[in-house]
Amino acid sequence: MAKDREAKDLTSNKKADKDKAQKTSKSSKQKSAKNSTSVGGKIIGYLKGVVQELKRVTWPTPHEMLNSGIIVIVTLIFFALFTFAIDSLSTTGVTALANTTSKETTATPSTTTTVTPSDSTVVTATPSAGTSK
Repeated sequence: MAKDREAKDLTSNKKADKDKAQKTSKSSKQKSAKNSTSVGGKIIGYLKGVVQELKRVTWPTPHEMLNSGIIVIVTLIFFALFTFAIDSLSTTGVTALANTTSKETTATPSTTTTVTPSDSTVVTATPSAGTSK
């Protein structure tokens, strides 16, 4: 029994050593690609790093994606309505302010011309200086 345990331990140690050796050789290959001075070597090193990082990513479940998507859409609608309301209120306020100031400064007397078709007489009326709208 002791021999069996020792044999198993040796086998597992050999596997662990092999794994370490493979990892070491992989990392040395990656380091050489990353430290390469050629453009192609740098691109390959970068892409290998990208693949390694993508393997480490914890991707969301479909349920988590659905919840996140709903939150994003609701937030988008809220801020769109908020922006619309602020824009409408400010437009109304500026228009009202512009109308009140323009009425006070543009009140000028005008001449009204009336033409009657039956007797071809032209009547011109000019408001007096004392009256205003």
